[in-house]
Amino acid sequence: MKKILLLVHVFVFSLWAEPEWTSSLEEAKTLAHKENKHLILMLSREECDACWYMKNIVFENDNVKVLIEEHFIGVNLDVDLEDIPARFSYLGTPTFYFMDANGTELGHQLNGAANVKDFTQKVNQILKKDKE
Repeated sequence: MKKILLLVHVFVFSLWAEPEWTSSLEEAKTLAHKENKHLILMLSREECDACWYMKNIVFENDNVKVLIEEHFIGVNLDVDLEDIPARFSYLGTPTFYFMDANGTELGHQLNGAANVKDFTQKVNQILKKDKE
């Protein structure tokens, strides 16, 4: 009985846990290989309202949390504070890149914020196309 309660507790708690994001692309690649996941790179900045929206509204949605946690290792780089690899360009923030565990782009980029529905659809399209 204790094991069942512990499992239920862990599952319920994980629904409210924020997806973990790292600020190291190399660390994320290692984790992605280990966990057989893709990478999602978010280029953001501290004083970006659209970035705040994504972090505090979209990524707090239970469905988005589960989607990200199941399929991705997240990397969040602040364009004002961290070195951004030259291959990742951006016109504004947030900008999202979707990659395989080696860091090879899956051919998709998302510029700007998106609501929960649109973001979820975009991520599901990327995952579907990757399986083809």
